[in-house]
Amino acid sequence: MQVASFALPSAALAAAAALAFALSFPFNESFGGVWVLSLVWSGLLALAAIRSTSKLQLIIAVAVPFALALFVHQWWMGEITALGMPALVLYLTGWFVLLALLLRVQLQSARPVAAIIVVPSSLVAIEFLRGDLVCSGYAWFYTAHPLIEWSALAQCADLGGTWLLTAVAGMVSGAMVDGVHLKKGRARTLSQGAAVFTLIALVLYGRVALDNAPTNEPALRVLVVQTDLPMSNKLDWSREEKVEDFLEFAKLTLEGARAAKAAGTPADVAAWPETTLPGLGLERESIQTLLEQQLFPGEMFSNGIVDLSLRAELPLIVGWPAYLGLRVEGEHFAWDKQFNSAYLVNAMGVQGRTDKIFLTPFGEMMPVISNWDWLEQQMLDLGAEGMSFDLDAATDPTRFEIRSSLRAEGAPLIRIATPICFEITVPWASRAIAFPDGIRAADVLLNLSNDGWFGPSVGGRLQHLQVARLRAIELRTPIVRVVNTGISAAIDSSGRVDAFLAPHTANTLLASVRLDTRTPISVRIGDAVAWCALALCVVLFARACKQSTEDPSRVHST
Repeated sequence: MQVASFALPSAALAAAAALAFALSFPFNESFGGVWVLSLVWSGLLALAAIRSTSKLQLIIAVAVPFALALFVHQWWMGEITALGMPALVLYLTGWFVLLALLLRVQLQSARPVAAIIVVPSSLVAIEFLRGDLVCSGYAWFYTAHPLIEWSALAQCADLGGTWLLTAVAGMVSGAMVDGVHLKKGRARTLSQGAAVFTLIALVLYGRVALDNAPTNEPALRVLVVQTDLPMSNKLDWSREEKVEDFLEFAKLTLEGARAAKAAGTPADVAAWPETTLPGLGLERESIQTLLEQQLFPGEMFSNGIVDLSLRAELPLIVGWPAYLGLRVEGEHFAWDKQFNSAYLVNAMGVQGRTDKIFLTPFGEMMPVISNWDWLEQQMLDLGAEGMSFDLDAATDPTRFEIRSSLRAEGAPLIRIATPICFEITVPWASRAIAFPDGIRAADVLLNLSNDGWFGPSVGGRLQHLQVARLRAIELRTPIVRVVNTGISAAIDSSGRVDAFLAPHTANTLLASVRLDTRTPISVRIGDAVAWCALALCVVLFARACKQSTEDPSRVHST
């Protein structure tokens, strides 16, 4: 394989890769990210790997700019945990360094495989390891996420999931590397031709998919209640604030429900965000414990939410932890299990509960460290005083069934599943909630979240919305996001935002939902694309290592 020469040093290429990576994601309402950079940043990193003169030089060249890029996007976390934020930045930086080293071994081998194969397989493999397999996963900053803005291309997520979209970005980057790295010839032509053909084919597929998207009439109306509650409700929510905030949320709900009814478009269900219902859950046994001990809040909020449902003439889906086996031990509460949950409530009381099956890394649990309670507590005391990681993960989510006023009497009820917060970012968790065993069990996904954790950062909120939009395509299921501090939104099964509420506002949104009955290929194959990429990456890495062992002198000259 003949090689062309190019002049940019490794450090400059690595810095350019980090800058392109950072700019591909949204920062604020004024800068929503340059999604096209998702197609090139891994190629720039591959070129940096090829140009590197040593492993140490490459590690430094990659670590510094990528740490800065990640810091710019994760700065909001410093307000929650001054110690945890830099630790997470360093952890994530390590994965980009690992990707660069992996690319270096393969592309600097004596007989390197074309970059159009090496880059996508390595990129998907690393994101799969980081986002799913290692330490429970941190499914954020995927290369595919910004590509939701290219709607036609993003539709291919229903074929191979988010992993396929990341692989396509890697292919484009790989072809770019081959175009720079190889001299004119058959290999270079084949590489660039394959990338162009794949990109055109998937865009055409996407356009057809968009043209054939469901155009049926809405089947459900959801009254989204977006609260603007500071993050203090997780850390230090006083009794007075709980009462005042509950009354404010109830007022907002009643006003929204009455406005929708007056407009001739009554809602079928109202929804509150994650963890916005004060109190200690709605379990009858827990409330009885409070009453017996004459402890606040007793039945105040449990009766209040039922009364609200009666007054609004709507069932409500509200988010708040569930305590099982709640009791008083000395001067403290104790319990057997605690879940981050969503309750379905109507005028007759609690009608159902579903619990979170995937706990948010670094927000609800610490990967690895949470296996030792004493160590976890020491880390929290050191870097995030006031927080506690005492939630349990459920195994089987529950779906709620809602009667729609838009359907004829006797028509099937609408099945609503509620991925909570970070669950919407995790492919396997969302699949398990919507399609257990590959069979559709949910008509609508109601994503309850508390994005107050992002503080003043609008970029984090926009990124969360991007991920949810991709998940809608991947599952071909409409998603309604109900988010404390925003951004709440109605997303159709093609990943398009039908309506949304601006961040940092308390308001309501009436989301009209069109159903989609398709079961996409991505549901049937699950993470097959990622597993294939990981297997191919291992084979190519082993091949490169074998060549280096057999003849150390035959190192690819750059």
